[in-house]
Amino acid sequence: MSKSQDIETVPGSGNVFRDLKFPNAETHQLRAQLAAEIIGIIRRRKLSQRAAAELTGLTQADVSHIKNAKLKGFTIDRLVGVLNKLGRHVEMRVVRAKRKRARTLA
Repeated sequence: MSKSQDIETVPGSGNVFRDLKFPNAETHQLRAQLAAEIIGIIRRRKLSQRAAAELTGLTQADVSHIKNAKLKGFTIDRLVGVLNKLGRHVEMRVVRAKRKRARTLA
């Protein structure tokens, strides 16, 4: 058997936090997406952590935490506020949840 045949792959749900059975997985995912956008803006503008802190009203330590994906203590509201200060407008949509299919036992 080749190595590729020894590895079982399982398709993900699109939310790593749900796949890892985190409580409040959707909230974790949203915070991660917002932080990724912040990180991208900082990189594209080639801002130092100090400059990013001055623009956003965060401390340099908070900018470092976001850049290192240490998001404990950052609410969705706070991250949206940071994006607003970086010139971004955040829009949200509410859509009907996909229904889970009932499993049948064979």
